[in-house]
This record gives sequence, structure tokens and C-alpha cells, in this order.
Amino acid sequence: MEMIYLIVGAMFLAYAGMLMLYYNVHSKERKNKPSKLISKGVMSLRRGVHEKAFAYFKIAYEHSEKINDYHNMAEALYHIGLVYNEQNDVENARYFFEEAFKIFNEYDEEGGIDKTQNSLNYLEYLNLE
Repeated sequence: MEMIYLIVGAMFLAYAGMLMLYYNVHSKERKNKPSKLISKGVMSLRRGVHEKAFAYFKIAYEHSEKINDYHNMAEALYHIGLVYNEQNDVENARYFFEEAFKIFNEYDEEGGIDKTQNSLNYLEYLNLE
């Protein structure tokens, strides 16, 4: 009889462990949502912490790429362009704005097209001065 209790107890612990593992992995996936990462990056960018912002946007891009989330891929690229723009690195800013523009344009996302085009126009304006 003791052996049955022992086996049932072990099975219960194994089941509880699997549930904990499932919820732990699932909660980490939610934390890594690209939109959440982009939001954290925007907050860091506004605070002037460019390295941290860049890291959030890069991770958001990589995660979006894995799950074929083209909207957030383009958003991450656009925001990386903003980081470079804040650092007065016009060449890299232009590159990332253009890459974001390509994706937004391919998927007919007007809001994204407009903001990347405005950013590119602003860079051109700065270049003329």
C-alpha cells in the first residue's frame, strides 16, 4: 500500500512540475512579445539610453523574424533608425528607415509608410543644410 502512495505521489509531483514548466515557458513567451519589447525600447529611447533601446529593438526584430511578424519587424527597424538618428549617425539611420519602408510598403501599411517617408525626408532636409 505504501508503494502505491509513493507512486501516486511521484506522479503528482511530476505532473505539477510539468504544469509549472509549461506556465513558466508560456509566461516568458508573453514577455518577449515584439510589441512589448518595442514599447520598452521606446521608453529607453525617450530617456536617452540608446544602447538599451537598441538592444530592445534588436531583440524585437529577431523575435518578429522568427514568427514572421512583418509589422513588428518593420517597427523594430524603424525604431533602430530613430536610435541612429538620435546619435547623429545619418547613414545608418537612413539604412534602417529604408529597410522599414520596404517592409511597410510590401504589406501596404500606410501609417508605417508615412512615418518612414517623413523620417527619410527629414534626413534629406538635414543633408541639404
